Amino acid sequence: MTDRSSREVSERHTVQLFIHGDNDREALEEFLDERYDVIVDDTLQPVDCYLVGEQMVPTYRETLREHKKEAHPTFTPVLLIQQEGSRGTVPLPSEQNGDGPPLIDEVVAAPVDRTTLFRRVGNLLARREQSVELSTRYEDVQIRFQRLFDSTNDAIFVVAPSGDEITECNPAACYLVGYSRDELLSVSPTETIHADDRERFRSFLQQVQEAGQGSTDDLTCQTKDGEKRQLEVSAATLEDSDQSPVILSARDVTDRKAYARELELKSQAMDKAPVGITITDPDREDNPMIYVNEGFEALTGYSESESLGRNCRFLQGEATREEPVAEMRTAVEKDEPVSVELRNYRKDGSQFWNRVSIAPVRDDAGTVENYVGFQEDVSERKEREMDLQLFKKAVENAGHAVFITDREGTIEYVNPKFESRSGYTREEAVGRTPRIIKSGKQDEEFYDRMWQTILSGEQWNASLINQRKNGELYHVDQTISPIANDDGEITHFVTIESDVTNRRLRKQQLDVLNRVLRHNLKNGMNVIQGRAELLRESLSDDESQAHVRAIERRSDAMESLGDKAETVRSLFEKEVSAETATNVTELVSDIVTTVSEEYSTTSFDLDGSDPLYVRADSRLKLAVKELLDNAVVHNDQPEPEVTVTTRPSKKKQSAEWIDIEIVDNGPGIPDQELETINQGEETPLQHGSGLGLWIVYWTVSLYGGEVTFVNNSPRGAAVILSLPRVSTDSSVQATPVEHN
Repeated sequence: MTDRSSREVSERHTVQLFIHGDNDREALEEFLDERYDVIVDDTLQPVDCYLVGEQMVPTYRETLREHKKEAHPTFTPVLLIQQEGSRGTVPLPSEQNGDGPPLIDEVVAAPVDRTTLFRRVGNLLARREQSVELSTRYEDVQIRFQRLFDSTNDAIFVVAPSGDEITECNPAACYLVGYSRDELLSVSPTETIHADDRERFRSFLQQVQEAGQGSTDDLTCQTKDGEKRQLEVSAATLEDSDQSPVILSARDVTDRKAYARELELKSQAMDKAPVGITITDPDREDNPMIYVNEGFEALTGYSESESLGRNCRFLQGEATREEPVAEMRTAVEKDEPVSVELRNYRKDGSQFWNRVSIAPVRDDAGTVENYVGFQEDVSERKEREMDLQLFKKAVENAGHAVFITDREGTIEYVNPKFESRSGYTREEAVGRTPRIIKSGKQDEEFYDRMWQTILSGEQWNASLINQRKNGELYHVDQTISPIANDDGEITHFVTIESDVTNRRLRKQQLDVLNRVLRHNLKNGMNVIQGRAELLRESLSDDESQAHVRAIERRSDAMESLGDKAETVRSLFEKEVSAETATNVTELVSDIVTTVSEEYSTTSFDLDGSDPLYVRADSRLKLAVKELLDNAVVHNDQPEPEVTVTTRPSKKKQSAEWIDIEIVDNGPGIPDQELETINQGEETPLQHGSGLGLWIVYWTVSLYGGEVTFVNNSPRGAAVILSLPRVSTDSSVQATPVEHN
């Protein structure tokens, strides 16, 4: 037995008969029963083949047609048994038109012989077996395709040729737009895909229809919740025709595009950032820069081509300190971030303070791939900090008490001199008001004027009495200056106080001494001189007269000493203005003229006629007159000679200093006097004989000048007064010389 015979025995096919007439139906059933399972029933059953008599076709035509459509593509054969001589009321397969499979597949004429019947039925069943096998394969392919269709991550839409209907979609498409499958198949594609520009979508479909395929990343979709998503779409037609369904494969690229935009934005931000940004590659030798932004180029003066491939240390130079460099190096070795401030150099050689921040950039595994660096020019801030630090050190070490208050008068800072002078520590003073040093010696009107002055933005200057923590009183000269912000609003006040207690005591002492010397001493000298005159008139012997003359000379010297004490006091009554200028040539000439008339036996020689100006006022006459008087009075020659010269300085810078030189032919200045003046102080064992040279020394010191005393050999002395030279432009007020 062959394999085919074995299959026929083990797998019998089933046929159903629709035959009019019992005899014909029974005869066919008997024939077919040998090989097939035969069903005779008025209701259509699912069998392998149908045998239909011509008269039964009208009854089962629609039922058979519908059944064949449902079973397609599996072949369901229908064999028509047509009476011999029939006019062909049922169309043959070649004559059938319309959609779907033909209703009749084969025709045999009745009466049918056994051989013909088996051959025709066998052929039809063979075709059915082939179709079943093909259908199984198609179904497997379809199942696999459906699985692929359903499981792909891309959203797939099948759109009708008109573009107005979605005929199929996969779960990814439903997830993308937020609709269920049934909802998605019931809405127009343009309600979801590119809903904001439907014509653009239709135009894209038309291009795909024409070209057979296409792609774009310029479409969007709108979800059921109204959210817009950007799509990257690939499309193709399913058939080779002008009106073919189109399959769309859509991928949501919203996040990717957002990331790309963000990346582009960050790239632009890095390129245009106002600070220098660099990226280095630690995998390459010496960790060179592989990226620099425009800010780095502007900051350093080096172009991108001059910077890439180099380590950033090329910005260092002679003034770069090693400490911050070492700190950066250590941080890089440990893969740690770091921020330092150091001096760097631009391409043109200029220095700038660079705040450098470096941070490692790691991959997902934590491995350092790059280093990103930020460079910022902080020169202005650094200079402000250095100035502030210098100012703070100056204030901390100032010889004046300094304290700062807020606008309401609460102390925020005091310097060490305030602490030592007031007795209050910084901790005790900060947070309180200056009332802690208030003595009660100033009335309320005084403080009202103070507040009105400083709140109006003006500086306040006053002398007042404060009280220390232990109750002691002390005198100060006070200056309060308002501090305003950038908007001109007063926010703080800074107060500087000079302790003038000792100065006031010295002034009182000078006043008392002046009164004693000028009044009491002078009155006493008048009494002595009057009594000496009486003695001179009453005594006749030479020895007594000599004693009287000695008393008179000494009393005259004492009276002159009292006059000079007044001169000393007047020297310190006022400060010297920085804008004061005196024509020293004219001043000296005037004094020489006066002294020449006073000492007619003395020869005066004046050298210097060009106008020379010095920073001095009329008090300079006291010093010059004192020196000329000394040159004559203490001269032991029969005819004293005095030479006075005004000229640019020989010892100092001639453009900045003027010398007044006075030379005489007397015995010279006593060594004790010179030593005392040169040392600048008197001691119980070493002191001057009077006030004359001290008056000269103090007067010249007022103007910031210098006095030089020189004894000439073998006789005479020279005194040089060196004084600061000034110009006589519009900013300097020349002091007129008072002529005697």
